[in-house]
Amino acid sequence: MDLRRRARLWVGSVVVGAGVLASATPAWAQAVPDPAPDGSLPGGALITQVLGWLKYASIAAAVAGLLIGGIATGVGHFGSSYSASSAGRKWILGGIGAAMLAGLAHTIATTVYNAS
Repeated sequence: MDLRRRARLWVGSVVVGAGVLASATPAWAQAVPDPAPDGSLPGGALITQVLGWLKYASIAAAVAGLLIGGIATGVGHFGSSYSASSAGRKWILGGIGAAMLAGLAHTIATTVYNAS
């Protein structure tokens, strides 16, 4: 195919696709079933338990990052090693970010859930 023919084919497919999307009505979206929330989810207790484990694991990882970063920064500072000190600062910032994300996880999840 030459370049002009490909361009025409591409433009034509874009126009047809835009026409299909423009003619879509809200009735299409209502065809998807939306059941009411059910509190008796099979395996709900297991999901809650796993989420609890993940919560404590994320907090432990954040604290470990802070400790590793503090040790690396101290070793780099007193050993006159800029690269070790720089790596330690990165670990500290990562630990702070992980701690903030672990602390805000519940707020983020409930905000996203209630946004719909």
